[in-house]
Amino acid sequence: MFTYLTDSKYLNLIGPIFTLIFTFVSIHLQNKKLPSDGGRAFAVDGASAKGKPTSAGVIFISCMFIGVGLFTEVTWQYALLYLCALMAMICGYLDDRKPWSATLKGLTDVVIAVASGTLASFLFPLSVDIYVIHQTIDIPQPLYIFLASFLVWCSINFANASDGVDGLCGNLTLISTATFFVMSVMTNHVSMMNNVMLYLVVVLLVYLWYNCHPSTLLMGDSGSQAIGVFLAFFAMASGNPFSYIIICLPFILDGGSSLFKLLVCRVTKKKFMSKIRTPLHDHCRKEWSWANQMVTERFTIIHLMITGAYLLLLYFSLYR
Repeated sequence: MFTYLTDSKYLNLIGPIFTLIFTFVSIHLQNKKLPSDGGRAFAVDGASAKGKPTSAGVIFISCMFIGVGLFTEVTWQYALLYLCALMAMICGYLDDRKPWSATLKGLTDVVIAVASGTLASFLFPLSVDIYVIHQTIDIPQPLYIFLASFLVWCSINFANASDGVDGLCGNLTLISTATFFVMSVMTNHVSMMNNVMLYLVVVLLVYLWYNCHPSTLLMGDSGSQAIGVFLAFFAMASGNPFSYIIICLPFILDGGSSLFKLLVCRVTKKKFMSKIRTPLHDHCRKEWSWANQMVTERFTIIHLMITGAYLLLLYFSLYR
């Protein structure tokens, strides 16, 4: 029915089921071989994560790639694009095993972001559709590469910073991915990236089984960094990269607050937002006394309200 699935209805059914079971088995067999989390020195309740298996992203993201590779069509151009997310996953895994310096992490993020933005400029529309006002904006390719690279870099860091409470990053990613999927179908911007959306949802459901509070497994940088790359890809594939601002707004407010605070402090050499802890989920836990489950559930509810309202607005803009 839709071009983001294969022509075989059996593969469309078998693929996600196989990936679901394969991810469960892989996590069950491999989680004890993962590195242990060292805890976060400056995070609220950071010591509670100490000793837990981390970097589960290297397992469930790999399972997603295997499912996509076995049961969907993948061109060599999209394979190169997926390679960028794979490199983000590998770099995150190496950092989880033995922490990298801030300089090395920053440099690898930039390289991955520029490579991703360049490839995206050849695969995704350079014309941006603003559906609400029925306008299309054409973006020159050099400018698109710069903006796309910046989006990928920001998205990596947003997702990474948001991964600090059981179930939080996984739930927000699940909602954002599902919203991008629905949006792409509504606007007829279906592509091979829709396959990744579907299979990412499947493996995240498995991961969240282990990551719900109290968690027994953490995604680590290998998961959050790859997720950040993919969320940026989903926005660009949708035909309106600016939709990232709305669909991933909780990531921007939570993880982006840390980047913004750090940037202003370093540029001005003055204290900024001194009464607000960042990421915001730490502020909620420390200053507002929210339990971990409250943070995850309330952020999830807010996210569902935002994306639900956006999809309703999109529906009325397209069909009314």
